[in-house]
Amino acid sequence: MVLTEINVDDLNTLMHFRIERLLHLFTSSLPHCLIQINAGELLAIHCPSSAVVDDLLDELEDLCQHAWLILGVHSIAVYFGEEEILRANTYFQ
Repeated sequence: MVLTEINVDDLNTLMHFRIERLLHLFTSSLPHCLIQINAGELLAIHCPSSAVVDDLLDELEDLCQHAWLILGVHSIAVYFGEEEILRANTYFQ
């Protein structure tokens, strides 16, 4: 069986699908945010309002677990404006 090589476009498409999956799990909060993944280690979530921050904080444990399982990130940082509100590990030992 000959397998084709995965190129950069394939990796970008896969990451897009993973982010979409996470967005579908947290429909009340994440779709309103700007999401960045830095070096595959940190999920940075930039919130447009304090109400979205509150929603994310209420869902934090589930968000951490799903972000680790779906995206493979090690931590989450939640931002409002230019200020980091919270940084949390995504997996619990």
